[in-house]
Amino acid sequence: MSAYKKLNRQDVYVSDYSAKKQWIASGSTLVDYKIETLRGFSGSTPGYPYPLDLRNNRYQELTYNSIDNMYYADGIGNGLISGSRNLALQTSLTISGSRDIKSEIGVLSIPRDVVGTHIEPKTFSYVPQLDSTDNYIEDGYSQDRMSGVDLFTEKIGYQYGANPIDTGNYVTDENGYFDESVEEYVDIDKGQQRVEIIDDGNGSLIYSGSDRSYTQPAKVIGDIIYNHGLVIITDEDVARYLSTYSRHKLRWKSNQPIYTYNVHCKVKDSELNHTYNSSALTGSFGLKADNVSGSNFTPYITTVGMYNDANELIAVAKTNHPIQKTQNTDMTFVVKIDI
Repeated sequence: MSAYKKLNRQDVYVSDYSAKKQWIASGSTLVDYKIETLRGFSGSTPGYPYPLDLRNNRYQELTYNSIDNMYYADGIGNGLISGSRNLALQTSLTISGSRDIKSEIGVLSIPRDVVGTHIEPKTFSYVPQLDSTDNYIEDGYSQDRMSGVDLFTEKIGYQYGANPIDTGNYVTDENGYFDESVEEYVDIDKGQQRVEIIDDGNGSLIYSGSDRSYTQPAKVIGDIIYNHGLVIITDEDVARYLSTYSRHKLRWKSNQPIYTYNVHCKVKDSELNHTYNSSALTGSFGLKADNVSGSNFTPYITTVGMYNDANELIAVAKTNHPIQKTQNTDMTFVVKIDI
């Protein structure tokens, strides 16, 4: 048994909020999430004739031309764009090195299912799963005097096939190389490149540890199109690494709007002050029991049902505990339905 009350139009409205979710993909989860690694070459690149060079069932020149046409065709260098086409720019800032395509690119295509409406800016990172030899400083560079064990250094490698440090020197200030008082072993140039690739929040891809406020500007190695789920590597050394090795870990946050029906069920103090529960009836005539028929009795509300115009139940809301109906105060039950 139940009591019915008609809702007014102003009692129902829709609100929305953006739900963000952290994703991590590596190894088999890259396949599970259907993340594709694509390779693209321009038609003028020697040794890669179209249409013979297939990768992941994609023509590499078509991949290049598609990316170029959608995001780079009107670029004139140094992040500047000419023309009026919509190139899905991620910022109004002019960023040196962005939207500068070369003859070879690498592309990570992240599906809409794990992106939502867009990748949250400043949450994307790409970390290659490096071999033990892909490190910075050679063995024996710094050892424990007693055990002979390497303390913190390995080989100077070539990250992504290129010199990881623009200056060519790992220690940039010999005076600050060793300070026992603060246990400082290496004075690292803040502008040096690192292995992890991140987005800068403005649609550019840079090495982690880089910052545009430093005297040595961050090196842009590609672009990210947040709302399309595309990570485009334009630095040819890094693009070649991305296309050759599939061992990497990706992190990002997705955005998904959640729309909610808010239904305000208003009950006046004089309404619904009697119980319709069958357990409150007694005798063969179905009369209310004495303990629920007095003027001081008020029922407890546990459930709110939503019905359409055909009197069909379409949604049910439960209170977390029984709520006593009062006879001297109007009440409003707010029901939220995610859609």
